Amino acid sequence: MNNLPPLKFKDGKFKIMLAGDLHESYAKHDPLIQKKTSDATKLLNKAIEELKPDLVIYLGDIGKADAEKEMRSVIGRVTYPVSAHDVPLAIVFGNHDRECELSLERQLELYAEEYDKFYTYDAVPELTGCGNCNLLIKDSNGEKDILNLWFMDSNNLCDNRNLSYYDWVHEDQIEWYKKTAAEIKEKNDGKAMPALWFMHIPVPEEYELLREAKPYELPDSIKGHGTRNKINYVLKDDVEGYLGEGPACSEVNSGVFKAWKETGDVLGAFFGHDHMNDFAGYVDGILLAQNKLAGFRPYTDGCRSGVRLITMDENNLEDVNSKMYYFKGFGLKSESLGPVQRNFSDRQVIKIKAASWIAGGLTAAVAAGKAAKVIKKAVKK
Repeated sequence: MNNLPPLKFKDGKFKIMLAGDLHESYAKHDPLIQKKTSDATKLLNKAIEELKPDLVIYLGDIGKADAEKEMRSVIGRVTYPVSAHDVPLAIVFGNHDRECELSLERQLELYAEEYDKFYTYDAVPELTGCGNCNLLIKDSNGEKDILNLWFMDSNNLCDNRNLSYYDWVHEDQIEWYKKTAAEIKEKNDGKAMPALWFMHIPVPEEYELLREAKPYELPDSIKGHGTRNKINYVLKDDVEGYLGEGPACSEVNSGVFKAWKETGDVLGAFFGHDHMNDFAGYVDGILLAQNKLAGFRPYTDGCRSGVRLITMDENNLEDVNSKMYYFKGFGLKSESLGPVQRNFSDRQVIKIKAASWIAGGLTAAVAAGKAAKVIKKAVKK
């Protein structure tokens, strides 16, 4: 890690802004792609200006390019909003960040070269993945570490697709987490330090925030991902937010959630990966929160691309306060989306299309029926 100043609470608060799935890539002369980049940049700029975070975290699938020069340009674009506002930045890598000729290790170096307030580092290079690390946050006086932030690489795709499509946090990563948490606990007078966890691919326990849809709920339900795709789900009543797609977690439960419970430090965990989901709820006392994408390049949720703000109170660290803020809610106007997407979310668009198809089918059926009657009369004549 570079010799960066420690992060600390300000006037009793520490605010973290999360942005997921920017999916930036190098496209030099594509006007539509440039508009999509412009929309994402406007969202980040406006959110930073209004929410005034103390730290911004990108939750993976940030950007890719074929060559180092192009990747440097991509990183320059995604770091511009934070550098322009002089806000510290940290990241976790996602599965699509690997679709690049540059190694993740070199990408980390480029982030640090492009922005001098880049806080992610590779704590133990020998561990599975890249960018596994933690950041300790000091109190407002800058005297004592009171909050810990974990950053973990959820890796890429599983080598054995019969086992799982997506990979998971590996055993060596979990062991490093438990060992490091124990060291922090020992320095913290034997008490587990309150912590937050940031990762790209969600844990399977997110499905405990969902329930199987009842027959009358099927129109507003979603199918699960992977082996759960035969079940239609809705959010449980005590879960806030929006469910737009089945959580695309690994089919293998590697035991990360179990490790959190055993260690007793993680208060909340935050994920990207699922572009349309932004639900949040508690499982065994731990907050699990999805973050809708902040980008506009991949499949989106209309003008509901957004960011999540976490506000931690120095005097009540057990309370994890978080809220989603959306592109349209900031009063921004999209350059890249059409009129339908600017006004509706993806699932609403799907329903509108389905309704139009049904209406179109009925119209065609009525027209065909009328035509048949005309033909029948002509034949009789």
